[in-house]
Amino acid sequence: MNQVPNTPGDKPAPADGGRGNAAGTNGDGTEQRKRSGGSLLWLLLLVALLLLGWWWFSQRATTALPEQPPVDATTGEPAATAAASAEQAAAEARKKAAEAQDKPRKPSKPAAPRVTDASPIVGRNPQPEYPRDAQRRGLSGRVLLRVDVAADGTATNVDFVQRSGTPELDRAAMDAVRKWHFAPARRDGKAAASSVNVPIDFVLPKG
Repeated sequence: MNQVPNTPGDKPAPADGGRGNAAGTNGDGTEQRKRSGGSLLWLLLLVALLLLGWWWFSQRATTALPEQPPVDATTGEPAATAAASAEQAAAEARKKAAEAQDKPRKPSKPAAPRVTDASPIVGRNPQPEYPRDAQRRGLSGRVLLRVDVAADGTATNVDFVQRSGTPELDRAAMDAVRKWHFAPARRDGKAAASSVNVPIDFVLPKG
């Protein structure tokens, strides 16, 4: 049997008829896929470990924080403290109110009656007449009379408190004042009987 000689530049054909090259290619692809799958598995495992660690630390931090008591928005204090303070203040207020009720009240002093003294009515009572004999002799002086005034303003009694030393002057003063009218004294707005001192001066005219 004649064999065809190989020409220069021709590559020798593989002994397995080309199957070896295909087999080699398939083997390299499977190995690469295995390596890629292993790397992905390790990556997923690492991510899972990171997530687990983050969850564990977050749970530990939440558990470690103490629970804060509720705060009263008005006073800024804890609600329990504010409630206790309010209750204590209310108790003190009730105690003071009870003490005030139990404490005996001092009797109120009666209001002092409003009193006005009797006084002669100006312009209605004429002045005593100066006795001419005493005036001619140059006699003068003061007579002080005590007058009892009734509730209607009339003089019920006239007496001497101080005499002038001249009987004519004393008599003239008493005769005049007995006829006088007075504004009566008043107590709480009501007229009342009273006594008042009335001075009478006898003064010599000048010139």
